[in-house]
Amino acid sequence: MVSTTIKLALALAVVAQSVSAAPLAVRVTQDVSDATHEWTQACVKAGGGSSCKNLGLNAVNSLAETASVCAQQDAADAMVDFAKSLFNDQDMIRLAQIFVQQPRNTATNQSTPYCQDDPNNKELLGLYQCQFASASNTAFVGGAQPGERGTIPARLTAPLDPPGSCPAHPDGPIPDGEQLVHLTQDPGLDNVVLEPAVASTPGSSSEVSLTVPANGATLFCPDSSSKRTLRSKRRANFADKRAGQSTTGAVRPWLLACTRSGGSSEECSTVAVAAMNALLAGADACAQQDAADAMVAHAKAQDDAEMLRLARIYVQQPRNTPTSEAVPYCQRAPASAELAGLYQCQFQSTDQGNFVGGLKAGDAGTVPFGMTASLSPAGSCAASPKGPVPDGVQLVDLVKDACNA
Repeated sequence: MVSTTIKLALALAVVAQSVSAAPLAVRVTQDVSDATHEWTQACVKAGGGSSCKNLGLNAVNSLAETASVCAQQDAADAMVDFAKSLFNDQDMIRLAQIFVQQPRNTATNQSTPYCQDDPNNKELLGLYQCQFASASNTAFVGGAQPGERGTIPARLTAPLDPPGSCPAHPDGPIPDGEQLVHLTQDPGLDNVVLEPAVASTPGSSSEVSLTVPANGATLFCPDSSSKRTLRSKRRANFADKRAGQSTTGAVRPWLLACTRSGGSSEECSTVAVAAMNALLAGADACAQQDAADAMVAHAKAQDDAEMLRLARIYVQQPRNTPTSEAVPYCQRAPASAELAGLYQCQFQSTDQGNFVGGLKAGDAGTVPFGMTASLSPAGSCAASPKGPVPDGVQLVDLVKDACNA
């Protein structure tokens, strides 16, 4: 009996030893609120008001384990966009450049994959997150192995050397739980190395011709269900690539008009930031319309026709897409009568037969609210009736009127 007990104890000891020797799959985390604290302070100092906190919180969420692989870059783009709207505040831009390199949380001891798309702002080009020190150099979240897609930052062709480094911290990974902004105030732009961008797909900007009517904008658009005669050019072999933009450009004219008309800087900025975020790839299908409703409400409160005109153009601006697919349309009426019949255009390189979420043309959400047939030409809108908008271009820079039929 004693002998059996001793053997059992020895067996358990061997098992315990083998378990303790095996690498543990542990979470690598941080106090994410520290990652944007300095940026938020710089934003408030620059006059961004309560919008700074909202943008900072959005950025904090992008560091979570469950965030999409490009969420951190998208958040940094929004931070840079807002910095540019605040007279191109350089301190905010520098801190956004450091933020985009902050290591992300990982549910295991695996490295986090890298976004494979260029940012919307050139100030972030070539910047990517470091990894935490305890994250494995040989395994990435999702099962990818070094050298596979997602394990090498965009615009690079070979694994990082040393692994886990980033331009702001070129010597290697970051100690677990540390904030990069506490280790350096230099985003490391001198360490950025870029390979040429891969040429993307079909469709040149010359395929869309936009004209500005001589008459002023009408208050309401013509029947948006009417058919248009120009046929859109069908493009095949779409690359799996996001169609994006600098969201500042879509909103800044309205923000300036709001400030000029006597609106408080904080109130105007709050509406503008919501409008910028509504154009991001992860936004709800009706977020853009809701943001435009808020812009119209402010325009009415300040009795400003220019703000109203810009809100009506904004609601038709194409939204970012996480893939080469078109983005779905909001399926409810706007709160403002001035927005009735208006919906977003699509960017030119998006596949008009396939929509984000696996929808096919003709499915619910692929036809604007109040209409029963797909748009003809596909991807058009009232302000751009001849077809989609060139990738990354702001509709407000192309037309003066919300109704350009």
